[in-house]
Amino acid sequence: MKNPLANKLEKISHDYIRRRDAFDKDFLIGNCFDCGKICEGRHFQCGHFIPDASGGAILRYHPHNMQGQSSGCNMKVSQERVKIEYTIKMQEKYGAEYVNFLRSLRNKTIKADEIFYSKMIELYENGDEEMIVDYLHSL
Repeated sequence: MKNPLANKLEKISHDYIRRRDAFDKDFLIGNCFDCGKICEGRHFQCGHFIPDASGGAILRYHPHNMQGQSSGCNMKVSQERVKIEYTIKMQEKYGAEYVNFLRSLRNKTIKADEIFYSKMIELYENGDEEMIVDYLHSL
């Protein structure tokens, strides 16, 4: 069973990404990061470049590792094609060097404890992406 703080952080961080990447005030409609199609409602999700199950706590909640994505590309479509498209888009948005840095964070292990979750919740609630990234990079 997941930690209640982890559940709260997951919801807050995913909502933040959909809000950041949406083009409506209710953050329900946006373009899929990798295929570019318009998606809405429950089909407009928060997708991870490095999967949240294998990226560890830093990448699971890193706003540069998460982008608005259609449910089809996030969960259903050929993942081989999606990962190629997602990687190309990540390199276009952040540059190859930074994408390689993000990939290297898979090897960084931290203790995701109550202090970590509470701090991340606070940062996401404040909505300052630069502060979120700075904190994660400081770990």
